[in-house]
Amino acid sequence: MPNRVCISIPTKGSVRAEMMEWTLRAFVELAPEVEVQIVNEGLPLEHVRNVQAQRFLATKCSHLFLLDADCVPVQGTIQRLLSHDLPIVSAPHPTLKGPDRVLMALTASNGAYTEHRPQQGLQMVDAVGSSGLLIERSVFEKLPRPWFRCQYDEDGLLYRTEDFYFCERAKEHGYDIWADYELVQAHIKAMAV
Repeated sequence: MPNRVCISIPTKGSVRAEMMEWTLRAFVELAPEVEVQIVNEGLPLEHVRNVQAQRFLATKCSHLFLLDADCVPVQGTIQRLLSHDLPIVSAPHPTLKGPDRVLMALTASNGAYTEHRPQQGLQMVDAVGSSGLLIERSVFEKLPRPWFRCQYDEDGLLYRTEDFYFCERAKEHGYDIWADYELVQAHIKAMAV
């Protein structure tokens, strides 16, 4: 069976034009072995990620590609990720942690996550952000639900996001997490000046 990819994009009603342009190009390049799903739910991201996985499992697609509405991958990202033939592989995206730009491909150390090094080529990591993440169907079939969950401490403060929870659960079930540093996405944020 050929690879068939479901590109799934969560939104609360708006998307970046650059991301839509990328998605349309990817659709043309991958057709007919591609579907695009827009998940427009105003609910917490952990809920939306589980909806994305459920909708994906209702398709005949072999892989789910999660893409956030404010991220823009490099052209050819899905094809390159597929060429690695790995169950879980990411095109990392940058984010801001305070004033610092951090790539969301991380290594676990002493109960915390730090930016993985070296940042070149294909690297095994401990956790990645969800945007730009390609996941084989078999991963969802093997992992117990919920696949994505935020975790909070006794004061109700978030200490683990849904993407790290997914990565930790996948590792517990024998999967490795990979990041391809040749495919770093743009992450576009509106900022007050």
